[in-house]
Amino acid sequence: MTQAKAWKHAILLAIILCVFVSQSLAPDRGVLWPMVHDALVTVAVLSVFLVVFEWRTDRIVAVAAAVIAIVCNWARYALPSGGGTAIGVAHDFALALFFSFAVVEILRGIFRQRAIRADDVLGSVCGYLLAGAAWASLHSLVDYLAPASFTLNESVGAQLDGWHTRHAVFDYFSLVTLSTMGYGDVTPIRAPALTLSWMEAVFGQFYIAIVVAQLVAARLAQSLRSGNHDSR
Repeated sequence: MTQAKAWKHAILLAIILCVFVSQSLAPDRGVLWPMVHDALVTVAVLSVFLVVFEWRTDRIVAVAAAVIAIVCNWARYALPSGGGTAIGVAHDFALALFFSFAVVEILRGIFRQRAIRADDVLGSVCGYLLAGAAWASLHSLVDYLAPASFTLNESVGAQLDGWHTRHAVFDYFSLVTLSTMGYGDVTPIRAPALTLSWMEAVFGQFYIAIVVAQLVAARLAQSLRSGNHDSR
């Protein structure tokens, strides 16, 4: 148990990567594989909750968003036509809130750290990927509420009709925007999609710059404290 707690972010990162891998396979493997993917998403949300949120007041807000997201995800299997737009809007809003709050907590933890371990570095990677997932949910939410906010090439646009393929498209677009790669196969064409896209690009650059600077500064301070201690 102690060892698992010491490497909690490494475990969380492995779960997040499994979700992304299963997402790429879910649309093409019948009925069972999408359910496996949804189960992994549920595990990921619960893992984020357990690993990231340590304070009781934070957990109250986080658990409300997590429960809404999980219930909406599984309710699609019981509702006619998957629940339609309402389920999608509620799910994306809850996920965006939950993951955004998780990123804030991860960043807060990084800035509180005086001693940097390998697991803390992996925690910053988790924060980056969760930020991408939060922005992806916001982009999907915008597309629900303001259709035709994006132009997509024909093969990509056809995937917005499916639940899993839709999230795969916006996760892809979000991480491409976050890293400012910009392939151009998904393009925002009007507000608020335009605004969200440039805000995400700016956030991605500042996240890397600030987090790396904090990790380096904390590591240098840690080395100086160790050196002063050894010289006594």
